[in-house]
Amino acid sequence: MSDKELAINALTQMIKSNNEKAEKNRELKDWFHNLNLDLMQAVESLRKNA
Repeated sequence: MSDKELAINALTQMIKSNNEKAEKNRELKDWFHNLNLDLMQAVESLRKNA
């Protein structure tokens, strides 16, 4: 697996984990949502440059 693929997998796992944390902690739901938007942009950027 290339470094780019490893990074995409790691970012995807972080997004999944953040979604689970957001469901458990309503006060931080917006924060996790905004963080995930940034992480998804990073994933898309990595995929476009693949």
